Amino acid sequence: MIQTIIIIGAALFALMIIGVLVGLIVAVKRSTPTGKGDFGENAVAKALGGTVQGKQYLINDLLFEISGHSCQIDHVFINRNGIWVIETKNYAGTIYGEDSYREWKQVLGDGSTVNPFYNPVKQNKTHIYRLKEYLNADIYLLSAVVFLDNADITNVKSDCTFSINELQTIKERDTGIILSAEQMEYYYQKLLELKTGSTVTKQEHIENIHEMQYNVQHGICPHCKVRLVLRNGRNGKFYGCPNYPKCNFTMNL
Repeated sequence: MIQTIIIIGAALFALMIIGVLVGLIVAVKRSTPTGKGDFGENAVAKALGGTVQGKQYLINDLLFEISGHSCQIDHVFINRNGIWVIETKNYAGTIYGEDSYREWKQVLGDGSTVNPFYNPVKQNKTHIYRLKEYLNADIYLLSAVVFLDNADITNVKSDCTFSINELQTIKERDTGIILSAEQMEYYYQKLLELKTGSTVTKQEHIENIHEMQYNVQHGICPHCKVRLVLRNGRNGKFYGCPNYPKCNFTMNL
């Protein structure tokens, strides 16, 4: 009897140790940039609610290549109010930014740590630009940048930036768009074909991102790969793509 109790106790202790180790592995993984991104995307996917036939459709991690450009979209959510292209950001701290800024800021703690990052609204605009080439449905495409609830976005000036708690509001928003059940199903199937037919790898996509960043830094349109031209706008001078209005990429001075 005592021997049995000892064996059971040892087994329970081993299970407890395994549980602690698994927890530590998960915690370490979540602390990496990739882990944080995956955790955020999973949280948003869960909040969106998945695919419900005839009512709403969800595709996660859509990686594809079109016209020689790769693109990775965190989520595409389709309901009767439109086709939402969603970029997820799992950042902590206070976020500062505006739609027109090239970079936004993440401020941590007492303000001593400031991390700049590329404007996710512009990032998502590129996603939409790529996707509309394939779907030919730009009038239905809507942008949403979603931050998890560990970020304070009250200092962000953007009509298409939301907290994860506002996802239900996004889903029910009156956009002026009305998609029929047949249209929703059609675009969902088109996107599934795009995802399953893609041959581009994540490593290739990362390399393409580095190339795009290099082009922007050297005054080259990341979409059309032609040199940007100086233009005059309502708010002063800026650089824009010479292929406007087909391409509306701009960069502030």
